[in-house]
Amino acid sequence: MNRVIPVPIRRRQAFSLLELLLAVSIMTVIVASLYGMFYHVQRGLRANVTQVDVLEGARAAMDLLGRDFERTGPSDRFLGLNLTGRLNTAYSPVVQVLGDGTSTRTNLLEDVAALSRYNQKFTATAYRVLFAETGIGTLCRYDASAFPWEVDPALLVSNVLVTPIPGYATNNSAPFTPILDGVIHFRTTVHDAEGLEMSWWRTNILFQSGLYYGPEVRLQPDLLLQETRYGFLSNALPAYVEIELGVLEPRTLEQYRSFGSGSPLARKFLAEHSGQVHLFRQRVPIRLGAEMRAVNLP
Repeated sequence: MNRVIPVPIRRRQAFSLLELLLAVSIMTVIVASLYGMFYHVQRGLRANVTQVDVLEGARAAMDLLGRDFERTGPSDRFLGLNLTGRLNTAYSPVVQVLGDGTSTRTNLLEDVAALSRYNQKFTATAYRVLFAETGIGTLCRYDASAFPWEVDPALLVSNVLVTPIPGYATNNSAPFTPILDGVIHFRTTVHDAEGLEMSWWRTNILFQSGLYYGPEVRLQPDLLLQETRYGFLSNALPAYVEIELGVLEPRTLEQYRSFGSGSPLARKFLAEHSGQVHLFRQRVPIRLGAEMRAVNLP
């Protein structure tokens, strides 16, 4: 009879409390690092999506503006207004502090209108930033068309600039079409065939500078003395129109509106976020104005 020798059962070893704490600590560090990395990646993706949306919207608006200005033509009527631009008197400029902390940028909002012609039909197209009492609004476009025997083409541009605005008038409002929201800066300047900016303090009809474009070109000081209010009459047109457009990022716009538009906190917030404004600039040639040059007067 064989004798069975009992084998001692090995005692199972468990993790100690110190080992558990160490494992949990290491896991916490790894998870926190991954969470931080995922957060920054997600934030970067959101910023890219926002930037793409702003770029696409602004580029589409600039393309539409460019096509409208490029086909600007003369009315060929005595003192008929072909093209005009002026600061909007209802809105105050917004001043923002730049990245260096000392320099500033003044954002302006203009009303511009241009006349074009297709066969015998004249069309006046106007661009205005509406509902911008706080300095930020929506760029809108509207137009009015007529044949010469219906409406004098010399009056079309003037008429679209004084057309009632929806929200302020209930009857006979213009067919405004929203183009781009979050616009904080909209400005145009005119240039001659040599690329010289046609400003009131350099060239005007008073012959003060010795340069003269003719009585059909009206260059006058605007609400801000450094800005020019321009008008081209009869058959006069500039050679180029330079368009500047500033758009505030949608997320920053939402934060701004959360303060209460127009409040001191909102204005302070807006003044400190110049980095969230995307600026676009384009110089558009006007085919029929390619010969516009200044004449040196004795």
